[in-house]
Amino acid sequence: MQSDRPAYSIGFTVALCCICAGLLTSAHVRWKQKIEANENFAQVHALVDALGLVDAEPDRKQVTAAFDEQVSEEKRGEMTIWEARRDDTCLGYAVPLEGRGKYGPIKGILAFTPDKQRIKALRIYEQQETPGLGGRIASEEWLQQFNQLPMVVDGNPGIIISSKLEGPNVVDAITGASKTTYSLGKLMNTLIAQFLAGGMALEPLDLQLGADAVTRATPGYPKNLQKPPHMREEVRRPDFMVPPGTVNLALDRPVTTSMSEEPIIGMLSQIVDGVKKSGEFDYVEMDPGHQWIQIDLGAARTIFCIVVWHYYKNPVIYNDVIVQVANDEAFTENPTTLFNNDHDNSSGLGKGTDTAYFARWWGELVDARGPGKQGTPARYARVHTNGGCAGEDTRFVEIAVYGR
Repeated sequence: MQSDRPAYSIGFTVALCCICAGLLTSAHVRWKQKIEANENFAQVHALVDALGLVDAEPDRKQVTAAFDEQVSEEKRGEMTIWEARRDDTCLGYAVPLEGRGKYGPIKGILAFTPDKQRIKALRIYEQQETPGLGGRIASEEWLQQFNQLPMVVDGNPGIIISSKLEGPNVVDAITGASKTTYSLGKLMNTLIAQFLAGGMALEPLDLQLGADAVTRATPGYPKNLQKPPHMREEVRRPDFMVPPGTVNLALDRPVTTSMSEEPIIGMLSQIVDGVKKSGEFDYVEMDPGHQWIQIDLGAARTIFCIVVWHYYKNPVIYNDVIVQVANDEAFTENPTTLFNNDHDNSSGLGKGTDTAYFARWWGELVDARGPGKQGTPARYARVHTNGGCAGEDTRFVEIAVYGR
């Protein structure tokens, strides 16, 4: 009898597992339609609620009627967009929000105002985050922060979730749930950019700014530094959205300069080697005065942005940063100025309206997507600089040209 007990235990365990699996499978098959119906209703409920089509605590019949009578669905590019109308008046737009949080999927509805300038509301109807922490993303109190939040500030689409920053498009983060709110913010910014681009497939640009890729030091400002009148307030930059497949077209491409001789320090090839550190041997120092660096992309490319890293280990405000693109080496064929912060035309290329800034490890990103977000065609990129405002020479660390 002793020898039979192990076999009996194993047999009993297997039989029990089979019975449980059968019961679960049977329940899933039997209730599959009801489960799917409940999931669909949760989405529809969140949709009409975000668009303001129902009062508080509506019943199932009211939710269904509001959806059937006032909401139409349309496919734009890669995106599903719902539009709500009443008596030929647009009440708003909504898009499905689906992504992954720290512990599981997050599903919701992101609604926009009819003028496409503000978030109408955000609703989360499914999430698996920690109750009391990440789970608060579904709470009414936290979601109210998004009501009428501007989603375009100074021409830049996107919102910021942070407990340290302030601004018109900043939402207070949830303490202890940074990964959850980071994922949600990234997902929302992707949807906002895609919606404003007519449904084009977009994703956040990865500038590869990990701790090992850059010198993360953020030096303090000299007390006696005289800042220029057009100095900007330093704020966090929202995700920059680009089509999938966007790469650094400038990597290891030929580089020329306005100087007749080699740089004082470094080699021109360092400007396009992909190294963004700001150490002792990681920069290229130019002759004093107004100088420029030019990159040949090899052929006409579609450019979405240009990112410039000047030397940033010390706090430097560089003068007359001007970023241009053209189709020919002499910059006579379709020259286009994308950025110009020369506020007094001291470099002779025209007075610019962009702001001055401290060089930082995250780089200065210049938008080249254009009004239709389709990108700017060009073969050559040129970056001008006229030294630092405290008399420093121009020092370049890296220039990246992102496009396809």
